[in-house]
Amino acid sequence: MNGASAKNRRVLVVDDTESIHRTFRDVLAPAGSSAGLDALDALLFGGQGGAPRGPSFELTSAYQGEVALEAVRRSVQAGAPFAVAFVDVRMPPGWDGVETLSRLWEEDPLLQGVICTAYSDCCWEDVMARFGQTDRLLILKKPFDVVEVRQIACALTEKWNRERELEEAVARSSAQDEKHRRLIQSLPDMVLRVDRDGRCLEVKPPRGLALALQPGFSRDMPVGDALPDDVARRLLDDLRRALADDTTQVLEYEQPVGGELRHHEARIVGLDASEALVLIRDITERRRAEAAAAEQRAQQEIIREQARALEALSMPLIPITDDITVMPLIGHMDRHRMRQVQATLTAGIAARNTRVAIVDLTGVPSLGPDAADEIVKLAQAARLLGTDVVLTGIGPHIAQELTRVGRDLGGVTTRLTLQSGVAFAMMKR
Repeated sequence: MNGASAKNRRVLVVDDTESIHRTFRDVLAPAGSSAGLDALDALLFGGQGGAPRGPSFELTSAYQGEVALEAVRRSVQAGAPFAVAFVDVRMPPGWDGVETLSRLWEEDPLLQGVICTAYSDCCWEDVMARFGQTDRLLILKKPFDVVEVRQIACALTEKWNRERELEEAVARSSAQDEKHRRLIQSLPDMVLRVDRDGRCLEVKPPRGLALALQPGFSRDMPVGDALPDDVARRLLDDLRRALADDTTQVLEYEQPVGGELRHHEARIVGLDASEALVLIRDITERRRAEAAAAEQRAQQEIIREQARALEALSMPLIPITDDITVMPLIGHMDRHRMRQVQATLTAGIAARNTRVAIVDLTGVPSLGPDAADEIVKLAQAARLLGTDVVLTGIGPHIAQELTRVGRDLGGVTTRLTLQSGVAFAMMKR
């Protein structure tokens, strides 16, 4: 009910006199002027007419209490209840106004009631004895006053609407609170609501984890009492910073639990200027996983270093004279390793002013994909530096691979053994 058009202005008039119903319609739901309106006003409202007309109401008429009860029952079932009922105190031969209103309230407790009565018809003490103290009931004395009738109708319908709006707002707030409660309950963390001095106002224990605070901690206790002194001081400092700066503070600490040292993380979030949430999570397993991952990374780095050392050992550069160098290769050679061979060999050639470089393949059982291409590139790079390359120890498998890829080794000297390769290099001197 956000706009005026959505407000409930449904009014039930219960009276055994037709003229009363017509007058209520003229006062609360006027359709325009009528020739007899002034006369009716004078008759029923003590001669006071000409009152300003306000919002129009949706009126329903009932001439007996039993009929009124059925109308209220149908309106509630249809989801369109009445906001106000004007009930005459005398309606022979059926129920009187007090009995009628009592029955109507049994069907719709939210209905606002007005008993219309002459001074001699109804005693306030009798009404109070029947209904007790209630804010849903007014007494409208005859003769009626137009302004008074409209004021009552406006005030009570507005009261009904405001109460429904309040109920809806409370229901929405309660639903939101329930969502928040379920969300917090679903967290594995210990959740504390604390004041600015660290006193616990509300506590939700951790789920499925060891206690994050010392045993025996409960509501109304200072959080610091359940922590080591140094941790308590840090937590209070972070709590005040979170409240002052509207920031999230994170504190990590260690706490002995059940004979085991556990790691915890406390996140402090300000709710307002005087309260904060403290979420305490056991991060022991996370710390262990991080330590294991760090150890694994260190081991992998050691393995990589060892691999690099082995690679260096498998492709040593050995000078046998001032201008002759031998590089014996060991193990399977792929493109990556052949490029390392090329880098090592060309660097050594440039550093030693090598005239002949002997690359011995005796210890190489096989060549990986594209490694044969890299051998040709190796020889080409050496020639650019003014060095002749001699390949020795080419076995059947390597010869087949070089033939398969169709690489021309023209310009590259080959010898069967390292010994013959060294002899060839010495002869070229």
